[in-house]
Amino acid sequence: MLNNEDMATAATATEGVAAAPAAEQKKFEREKHIQYFKRSLQMLPQPYSSMDTHRVIMGMYAIGGLELLGVLDETLSEANRKDWIEWIYAQQRIPSTTGKDSDDHDALYGFGGPFSGLPFPENTGKQDKHGCECGFHTTVNDSGHITVTYAALLALVALGDDLSRVAKEPILRTLRRLQLPSGCFIPTTTDYQPDMRFVYCAAAISHILNDWSGMNRDTATDFIRKCQSYDYGFGQNPHQESHGGVAYCAIASLGLMGAEAMQDQRTMVQGAGEESSAFEKRQAKAGFLDKEATRKWLIMRQTTGFQGRINKPTDTCYSFWVGGSLAILGSIDLVDKAWDRGYLMETQHKTLGGFGKWVDTFPDAMHSYLGLAGLSLIGEPGLRPMEPLLNVSRRVQERLYTQSVFWRTSA
Repeated sequence: MLNNEDMATAATATEGVAAAPAAEQKKFEREKHIQYFKRSLQMLPQPYSSMDTHRVIMGMYAIGGLELLGVLDETLSEANRKDWIEWIYAQQRIPSTTGKDSDDHDALYGFGGPFSGLPFPENTGKQDKHGCECGFHTTVNDSGHITVTYAALLALVALGDDLSRVAKEPILRTLRRLQLPSGCFIPTTTDYQPDMRFVYCAAAISHILNDWSGMNRDTATDFIRKCQSYDYGFGQNPHQESHGGVAYCAIASLGLMGAEAMQDQRTMVQGAGEESSAFEKRQAKAGFLDKEATRKWLIMRQTTGFQGRINKPTDTCYSFWVGGSLAILGSIDLVDKAWDRGYLMETQHKTLGGFGKWVDTFPDAMHSYLGLAGLSLIGEPGLRPMEPLLNVSRRVQERLYTQSVFWRTSA
């Protein structure tokens, strides 16, 4: 919820809208954004201290920002790039080589936050192929996290790693343990917070690993469909309020799961000679109750930029969450790109670089990355094109398909 100070700040989010297209407000502060993400790779200010366990995610935003700006390769030296790769692998929780793991550990694997007690491995060449060992000394408080795993995999691909040290099978075993009978996912065994965000992370991880054996797609699709509200947006759970970020997680999950999941129940027609039971079974695989109504809900979220919910202030991040959803549905051209860009030009920080949540607010890593992502979707010059399903540049997507061991070997 917003406090009084937040409400006052939010009230300014759409002030001066009529002046947004003015020439002096249209300048994209490219060089300042580059410097912002460079600083973010080296250090983060004090307010981030509570997010130590999310450093991999913060790193993904900074790496992804430099990638979208087209300067990642020239920004990171080869030594620095390797250091980042080794540090990310050091956060991987994998089975021990002692064979003493219990079945309970199946829910603990993947990538987690730092400062967990794990040793940071030196790149001596004498380690096992995974680069670190855990399992026998792993506890429920020292486990992987589904969101960190998603972020780590994307960051590794962006850095040019081939994912050969990723412990695929343990991660898939963990996904199976984290999926609930409803089809939803929890992030870890110690955080019983099932919602759509973690369905998306599981779908993205499965796609990156090119293996869906860790996820029951039928029950996940059923959960997503049940989360559609009366207005055909998507809530975190069934019967909850529609939300722009959740809509992205739902729609992107369906897109990653394939053509059947992207079907629209409203427009499906029973085939000639098709048994009613067969038609109902086919309908059950469709993720949308009414895709056109969902598209309408999304485009109605545009004010100047986009809001996440009805009667909420415009917010930088929804230019990607909502814009990306529309892009997946093939409807990005419905966006008023001039107004969207005008709002984002107001939320970029003119001195520090980066993007704030609202106009005249300080930048943060998440909004800065998603601000660039939103601009990429509408064709901002100087930014690499986005792949909305995975929330990465198309170049990173191409690296995944051509360089990673999970896709290269299946081509």
